Amino acid sequence: MSNTTNISQSAGYLDDFDQVRRVRAQVADHLEQIAHILTQSEAEGAHASGQLGLDRQITLVDNASHYLRQGIFRLVVLGDLKRGKSTLINAILSERLLPSDVNPCTAILSVLKYGPRKQVTIHFRDETPPQQIDVATFKWKYTIDPTEAKALQETQEQAFPNVSHAVIEYPLPLLSKGIELVDTPGLNDTEACNELVLNYLNDCHAVLFVLNTTQPCTLDERRYLRNFLQNRGLTIFFLLNAWDKVRTSLLDPDDSGALAEAEKKLRQVFYTHLSPYCLVNSEDRYSQRVFEISALPALRAQLHDPKASLDDTGIPALLDALTQFLTRERTNAELHHAVQQARSVSAHVHEAIGRRIPLLDQDIDHLKDKVAAVQAEFEQLAAISTDFQSEIRQIRDREAQSIADAFKTYMLQLEQTFEADFVASQPDLEFLDFLNKENRAKFHDAFKRAFERYLTDRLADWEIQATQQLETAFAQMQTVADHYRVTYTQVVDVINAKLLGQSYVASSHPYNATETWTDTVFEVLDTIPNSLNGVVGRLSPFWRRVMQAVFTSLCVTLVIQMVGFLFSTMALNVFLVIVAGASLVAGQAEYVRQTFLTTTRQEFAKCLPQIAQEQWQSVYDAVESCFNTYETEIIQRLNDDILARQAELTYLVMQKETQDIQLEQETERLHSLDQGIAEQVNQLNALLN
Repeated sequence: MSNTTNISQSAGYLDDFDQVRRVRAQVADHLEQIAHILTQSEAEGAHASGQLGLDRQITLVDNASHYLRQGIFRLVVLGDLKRGKSTLINAILSERLLPSDVNPCTAILSVLKYGPRKQVTIHFRDETPPQQIDVATFKWKYTIDPTEAKALQETQEQAFPNVSHAVIEYPLPLLSKGIELVDTPGLNDTEACNELVLNYLNDCHAVLFVLNTTQPCTLDERRYLRNFLQNRGLTIFFLLNAWDKVRTSLLDPDDSGALAEAEKKLRQVFYTHLSPYCLVNSEDRYSQRVFEISALPALRAQLHDPKASLDDTGIPALLDALTQFLTRERTNAELHHAVQQARSVSAHVHEAIGRRIPLLDQDIDHLKDKVAAVQAEFEQLAAISTDFQSEIRQIRDREAQSIADAFKTYMLQLEQTFEADFVASQPDLEFLDFLNKENRAKFHDAFKRAFERYLTDRLADWEIQATQQLETAFAQMQTVADHYRVTYTQVVDVINAKLLGQSYVASSHPYNATETWTDTVFEVLDTIPNSLNGVVGRLSPFWRRVMQAVFTSLCVTLVIQMVGFLFSTMALNVFLVIVAGASLVAGQAEYVRQTFLTTTRQEFAKCLPQIAQEQWQSVYDAVESCFNTYETEIIQRLNDDILARQAELTYLVMQKETQDIQLEQETERLHSLDQGIAEQVNQLNALLN
C-alpha cells in the first residue's frame, strides 16, 4: 500500500479498487459466457435430443453477473448533529463537496456517487418529478442552522418533509471506483426520520458511525446503536472525530503526561461502549474498527495543499482499513459466492448430460418403458416436496403463535418496570412545567418525545428476543431440511439407477446427487451478498427487515395512541392531583415527578391489555411472512428441480418420436457443452487463486 496520504490521488487506494473492479468484470464476463453457452445449447437442443431444462441455471449466473457488474461499495455515514459527518466525507474525498461550515447541518439524506459532471437530483416523497439543481444551490437550500435542526428533532418534524433524498453526482477519482457515500441527517429514533436510512442500511457494505471526542457516547448514540444497529450483521467502523481537541481542551496543551492520561480515559470510555459492536465470530476487532480522526484539520490541510501529509489526522489509517475490508474481505466473499454458483451450475449440467448421453441410443419403446418405470419415483419426489411444505407451515404457525403470544406477555409486563425504564429512556423532563399553563404545551411535546423513546427502547428489546427465537426456529428448520434431503437423494438415486443402470450409482460419478437439494436449500435468497453459511445466515437480512418494519410500525402506532390518550385522560384528574400535592409540599419537584410517573404508569397499564391484543395480529403476520418467504423460495426451487428432471425425459421422448437423432453428433455436442462450462469454471477458479 502506498504511503502517500493525499487521498483523492492516492495510487494505493485507487489501484486496489481498480484491481477489484477488473476482477469483478472478469468474473462477470465468465458468468455471462456460461449463460450464453447454456442458452445456445438449449436452443440447439430443441432441434436435437431436446432441452436439458436449464432455465434456472441461466437465470442464476445472469443475476450473479449483473450484481458483480454493478460494482458498488455503499458506505452509510451515521452520527448525531454536529459530529462532523459532512466534514469527514469532504476530507475522505479531498473536496469541499458537502456543506461543512461551522453552522449549517445536513437536512436531508444525500447519496454521493460518481457522475461525469457536477449535479444534484432532489427526489420527493410524492409524485413530484425529480428536480436537478447545481451543487451551490443544494448547499444553500438544503442546510439548516443546528439550533433549528435540534428544535425540529425535539418536535419530530422535518425541515423538508416532502423531500425523500438527494443524489449528488461528482467526477471524483474515488467515487469513480464504485464508492457511494450516504450522508444522513442527525440521529433520530423516530420512524419518519429513519425509514429511508434503515432501507439504505439493509443494502450497505459498511456503516461509518461518527462520534465526537468532546461528547463521548451520548445517551442518544448508545440508544441508536442498541435499537437500530445491534445484532443486524452490519460491519460498523466507529470514527472518533475531533480527536485533536483532546489536546486543545487541556489547561496546558503541551503537557504530554496530561494528554496521555486524558486520551487513556477517553479510550476506555469508547472501548466500554463500542467493543460489543466490534466482534466478528467472537473475535475482537476493535483495533480494526475504531479510529481516532481529526477530519477538520485534514480537510483544511488538503484544501491548502493537495499533497499535504495527513498522517496525524487518522484519515489514512481509516482508508487503509476500509480498503482492506471492501476490496478483500467483502469482495472476496462476493466473488467466492459467485464462483460457487458457477460451480453449482456446472455440476448440474454435468449431471444432466450424464443422464442424457446413455439414453440417446435407446429405441423409443425401450425409452418409454424406462420413463414409465420412474413415474412412481417422481411421485415420491412430489410427495417429499408436499410433506416438507406441510412441515414448514406447521413450524410457521407454531412460531408465529409463540412469538405473538410472547409479545403480548411482554407488553402486559411493562407496567412492572415502567417507572425505572421510562426515566432511563429520556433526559430529565421539566415536570414543574406541567403546573404552568403557558409551559404545558412545551411539556406535552417533551413528554411525547420521552414516551416515544421509552417505547422505542422497549420494542427494540422485544425485537431482539423475537429475532433470536426466529434464528432458533430456522436452525431447527435446517434439521428438518436435512432429513428431507436424505430422502430426496435416495429417490433420485433410484431414478438414475432405473434409467441408467446400477453402474451409474456405483461408479465414481463426479457429480454428487445431493448437490441439487443443497443448491435448493442453501441458495435461497442467493441475491443477498456476503451471506453466512446456512439458511439462517441467508434469511437473517430478510426477517430482520420484516421485524424492523413491524417494530417501527408498532412504535409509531402506540405513541400516537398512548400520548393522546394519556393526556386526554390526565388533563383533569392528574393535573388536580399534582396541584393538590404541590400545594402541600410546595417547591418539591421530586413529589411532582413521582406523582406524574405513578399516574402515567397507572393510565398506561389500563391500555396495555388492549394494545397487546390489537398488535398481536401484526406480530403474527410479520413472523408468518418470514416463513412464507422461506416456503416460497424453497418449495419453488425444489419443484423446479423435479419438473426439470421430468422435462429432460419428456423432451428426449418427443425428439425421438419426431426426428432421427444423430447419436455421434449429439454426443459430441453434449460433451462439448460439458467441457465448455467446465473450462469457464476452471478459469474462474484461477482468478480467485
